[in-house]
Amino acid sequence: MDRLPALTVASLLLLVLLSCGGEPAPPPSRFEAVPATTRLDPAHWCDVWRGTDGPRLVLPAVVPAPGAAQLPSLALDRWVWLNVWATWCAPCRREMPLLEQWVTRLVEEGVRVDLVYLSVDVDSEALARFVAATPALARRAGYRLRRPDDLAGWLGSLGCAADTAIPVQVIAAPGGTVRCVRTGSLREGDFPLVRATFGLSQ
Repeated sequence: MDRLPALTVASLLLLVLLSCGGEPAPPPSRFEAVPATTRLDPAHWCDVWRGTDGPRLVLPAVVPAPGAAQLPSLALDRWVWLNVWATWCAPCRREMPLLEQWVTRLVEEGVRVDLVYLSVDVDSEALARFVAATPALARRAGYRLRRPDDLAGWLGSLGCAADTAIPVQVIAAPGGTVRCVRTGSLREGDFPLVRATFGLSQ
């Protein structure tokens, strides 16, 4: 008598499993779990998101990077992506190929953008050696911070904490207003949000 209810329950469970195909459905992938209509918000990628009302991008006191005959000027008729880095910063060096790749892809999608490097190196000779060994740097406009003590105050003017560590990305829209400040290392999966930062749709 005691076995009948158990058998009945087991039979019901079997019927439920068969009606569902015999196995529970697998969980959705991370792509299927996100609705296709989800809008990428650059504010989720930028540590400081200014939208369209950001301050003008003004550099601290700088000198030309090695290889530059004179101090380059920041273009106002296009986007400017300013990468703050140093030769002694391993994450900075690692992400340079990614930066170059992303900017190339943005240009291919019709975005007018200049990638500019701002080094905070104190040792100008070490910087010169690194630039000479790195063709991508040699062909880009570049600066070196004249006074290292200026970095904290300048980052503060952009809305960052005074103790912010490099690398730092500063993205200015055409016209020269700061749109986005991103701190920390870049990741391969960041590019969709980078595109959104530059006003490109999904």
